[in-house]
Amino acid sequence: SAAAKPKRGPGEAGKLYLAAYNFFQCAGWGYILFCTLQYLLHKKTLKGLWTEVSCTTEFFQTLALLEVVHCVVGLVSSNAFLTLIQILSRLMVVWGILVPVPESQDQYGIVMLLVAWCLAEITRYAFYGTSLYNSCPYLLAWCRYSFFLVLYPTGVSGEIVTMVAALPYIRQRGLFTFPLPNRLNFSFDYHTFVILVIASYVPFFPQLFGHLLKQRKRFLAPADDSKRK
Repeated sequence: SAAAKPKRGPGEAGKLYLAAYNFFQCAGWGYILFCTLQYLLHKKTLKGLWTEVSCTTEFFQTLALLEVVHCVVGLVSSNAFLTLIQILSRLMVVWGILVPVPESQDQYGIVMLLVAWCLAEITRYAFYGTSLYNSCPYLLAWCRYSFFLVLYPTGVSGEIVTMVAALPYIRQRGLFTFPLPNRLNFSFDYHTFVILVIASYVPFFPQLFGHLLKQRKRFLAPADDSKRK
């Protein structure tokens, strides 16, 4: 089975901590997916969906910042910069768009990003948790390194749709904007900042997607080769 190899062995205590963290996140995102699907099936409307899952999503997505720490201290071998970029892009959508701009909550982008985030995180955390003890089944590894081919573009599209939907309201309200003159002699236009964030997906998406493709080849190709033999 495929197993993630840390730079420096985390030791038994480190492995226990990482297993607890991964399975806690897996359960959390599973609960968010359950609540999302249940709401859509029963309510048959997007209105109020974010309110239903907001607290749980905010908690588990923000908790993911610990993964940058895991990279920095050597508990895992993932690239700290790429991990940070992925997490910050989601936190930007959650805390910078969905929370302060209620109008962005009731459009199709919210379903796209919620379902994509949940399915991606459930398989990712389950894979990492089981890999710590070399007990990851091949099917789970395949799901981890295949689902992203659809889920990653879907999630990114949902994030962009959500940010674009918020732009008129950000400009109208001057949200998080500090025009000159002011005491600090510093100006910041949040509307422009969000546009730049959206534009940043152009260089960063191919880099992150390419990184995942390389991981897919590294983890799945050996198993595929052995099956053919």
